[in-house]
Amino acid sequence: MARMPSTKRWSSADFDAVIAQVTPDVVALLGDGVPRTMGTIITALADWHLKDDVRRTLMRLAVTEQLVEKSGKYTLPAAEAGQGKAATNER
Repeated sequence: MARMPSTKRWSSADFDAVIAQVTPDVVALLGDGVPRTMGTIITALADWHLKDDVRRTLMRLAVTEQLVEKSGKYTLPAAEAGQGKAATNER
């Protein structure tokens, strides 16, 4: 059976709120430097966030260059990934 499309109209504030809620979990997941596909990220966060919310967040973060998408896999930009590794090595 086909799903009916959502009739909810999203405002900029709605998008910003969802992205603000999902972004920390995406960054934490990718913090280990392992490139992951959108599907893998969605699956990993499925217990906490809706699939569409994770998808929207990934697209926004990629467009604003807060994530790097290459060959269908997402990673953190090199500078941020390098900072995370440096912080762990200092401990």
